[in-house]
Amino acid sequence: MTGAEGINFVTVRINDSKCNRCYECIDVCPTGALSLEQTIFIHNSYECSYCEVCMDVCEQEAIKILEM
Repeated sequence: MTGAEGINFVTVRINDSKCNRCYECIDVCPTGALSLEQTIFIHNSYECSYCEVCMDVCEQEAIKILEM
């Protein structure tokens, strides 16, 4: 999922209308790529391994990993 120059073509999207703010995704992220700044989710693509653990724990199905 990376280009010839090692550029990442995958991103994590969090659907705010589905999210119930349980923050389980932040708690289970093994790399610390998800965080919260005030009320806005922050995804650090440099730290993310795209392991899908955040997607698996989200009961509201608010998190999607998308190929760009």
